[in-house]
Amino acid sequence: MGKLLIVLFSFIWVVIASSQVAKFFQKVRLPLITGFLLSGILIGPYGLDLVHAKSIPNLDIVNYTSLAFIAFAAGAELYLKEIRNSIKSIVWNTMGQLVITFIIGSVSIYLIADLVPFMSEMGKETKIAVAILTGTIFVARSPSSAIAVINEMKAKGPFTKTAISVTVIKDVLVIFLFTICLAIANTLIHNTSFGLFFIIELFVSLSITFGIGFLLAKFVELLLNVPVSIYIKSILILAFGYGVYELSHFLTDYSTSILSFELMIEPLLVCIIASFWVTNYSKVRDDFHKVIEDTGPLVYAAFFTLTGATISIDILLNTWAIALFIFFIRLIAMVVG
Repeated sequence: MGKLLIVLFSFIWVVIASSQVAKFFQKVRLPLITGFLLSGILIGPYGLDLVHAKSIPNLDIVNYTSLAFIAFAAGAELYLKEIRNSIKSIVWNTMGQLVITFIIGSVSIYLIADLVPFMSEMGKETKIAVAILTGTIFVARSPSSAIAVINEMKAKGPFTKTAISVTVIKDVLVIFLFTICLAIANTLIHNTSFGLFFIIELFVSLSITFGIGFLLAKFVELLLNVPVSIYIKSILILAFGYGVYELSHFLTDYSTSILSFELMIEPLLVCIIASFWVTNYSKVRDDFHKVIEDTGPLVYAAFFTLTGATISIDILLNTWAIALFIFFIRLIAMVVG
């Protein structure tokens, strides 16, 4: 615990410095998150090494708390009264990007497999497995970066609402897509079964995920009705989010040791469901948005600085040509979608 507190305290000072550096990028008309990412790279293991590689696992609490908060912020953007008139456009954009980006991404990765160092020696089935898993990553977007830029630019209007709604809904659907592709990949590589039991296991896991999301929404709603400082509410909501990740790990470990299968809940989906419910079906929507808006800048600074520090620059330098190719293929696939 003492070591953890020292690492966290040190990281807070790093984030404060990162926030100051990031303001420079605003002056040259770049988003703050660009400054956070580059600051993270600068102070990370491949830069000044102020954040050591061995310290990064101790910062999982920052990562998990930030991801949970980002999921809360994403769900809060899905306010049905505001997006009702754009539902048709949102659905078509979401499905187009989901299907077309996944297909183009998977096929492209499979075709260049022999050029990717870690894939070149793989068998056909394993290459297909890696390709479809990478295809799901092609589909995934970052609600955190989208929301951060939108908030920073104070963007409003139908285009903004459509864009953020597509980003959030697509990230919910990609969780299902990844679960299915992971099962297919296991079947291809390890010859595990892909039958009725998998479907039942997936249904049970999703049912528990939705149930926990609903319970979390009620906890958040109850908390926001308590007459305490907004700062205390913000800290407790962040603690709730981190608690979801701890609960997820506990359920996975417990089910593996007690039951004959692994029970998994998706923490991001839990937080999005809770946030969506609070935003649309409670009387504390305004208070919830106040917490999101006030806490957001601090969370984004910590999250993107840590993200920058964890980027493996050595791998990027060795595979920059492939990385650039994948970047443009993904960009083209999203536009086509």
